[in-house]
Amino acid sequence: MPSISSDARFLGVDLHALWRDIRSPWRGMHAWPLLSWLTPSAPIVLLHPGDGVSFWLGDDKQSKVTGRVKASFTAVELPEDYVLRRTLTLPPMAESDIANAGALEVRAISPFPESDLVWGCRALEDSPGGLRIELALASRRQIGQYLAAQAGRLGGVSGPEVWVLGGQHRPIVLGGYGEGSRQAHALRWRRAGYGLLLLIAALVAAIAVTPTLQLRERALEAAQSYQDAARRTAPVVAKRDALMQSVEKLGMLSEVLSTRIEPMRVLDKLTQLLPDDTYLQSFRLQGSKVTIVGMTGNAAALMQVLGNEPGLREVRAPSAATRMGNSAKETFAIEFTLDSQVFGVVGKAPATPATAVAATVATAASSAASAATSTLPGASTAASLPLPPANSAASAAAPVNAVPSGGAAFGGTVATFGGRAASPPAVSSSSPASRTKP
Repeated sequence: MPSISSDARFLGVDLHALWRDIRSPWRGMHAWPLLSWLTPSAPIVLLHPGDGVSFWLGDDKQSKVTGRVKASFTAVELPEDYVLRRTLTLPPMAESDIANAGALEVRAISPFPESDLVWGCRALEDSPGGLRIELALASRRQIGQYLAAQAGRLGGVSGPEVWVLGGQHRPIVLGGYGEGSRQAHALRWRRAGYGLLLLIAALVAAIAVTPTLQLRERALEAAQSYQDAARRTAPVVAKRDALMQSVEKLGMLSEVLSTRIEPMRVLDKLTQLLPDDTYLQSFRLQGSKVTIVGMTGNAAALMQVLGNEPGLREVRAPSAATRMGNSAKETFAIEFTLDSQVFGVVGKAPATPATAVAATVATAASSAASAATSTLPGASTAASLPLPPANSAASAAAPVNAVPSGGAAFGGTVATFGGRAASPPAVSSSSPASRTKP
């Protein structure tokens, strides 16, 4: 039956060992030169055997200090008669592994009972063969007796540290005495330093982000203001859009009207241009293109006459003229394009908004001028001027070329039907239109 293991494993990986390996490189981060200033060395007074005293900052001995020494912690150096030493060479390993190896070695070589054993270790310089550490062993009972003998020098200090000066004049701290207070003091300073670093980083980040946040707030305010302005001006914008659509429609209508051909003008012009021996059998007007089919005495001369007339362009014959048997007439088909400026619809252009505004201004100006004239001294003279007859407006509105009763007018030419006299307009004798039509 397989045994049930309580080890935290995932896919065969020991999670405790994994976490220890990840945390081990960062455990000594406070000793890096970049961050070591966050853990200041605590001042320590070391009482040497006899009457000697020295001042230390952490593990560094200071030069001779004159005057009263003020330190936060006190340590007592243990005489060499109370200490057993051992140097051990180990392969490179983590700090926790070094402590475990030292403890194993101390238990193996200690002459004291485990309850009476006190020891400490310190790493020396690295050697080509590995890491050298120095071990120090002592009896807890003998240390207690020595501290009791040094009570007068301690001056009431409770829980001093117990040191053993090893090689390179570096202290070996024996565990189980006052070293915990100094470590707690260093930990508080370190945490305070990290807290200040985090606060500085937060302030720098806030300083860096503040302009961006201000710009964002301004952008939000501008967007809100734009929405408010758009909401307030929505009716005006709708009216403007409607006006622009009306203007566009009027422009399109004006363009259509400007290109529209007046059929009556075309018929009138053809009546004037065609010779007396010419007869039209078909007249077709498609947009600005005209197709006429008929009979004439000379089709070539007719095409020349049409081509020389202003307003008629691209005069051509889609098919050749033919003569019918013994007849003297030729059957023709002629196509040409009309100029909309000549044969277009004559009308007043639709008023654009600018024209409407100008008309309004002109009307206001004329009203103001009339009001001013009525207040001038010569107003009575202006009012006494003779007025035109009442029917002058009607006579002005009447067409210039009135059509007689029983007749029809085409572009100014009057034709009569039923034997009544016709009064054609005066034209040049050289024009084909001067000849009387049958």
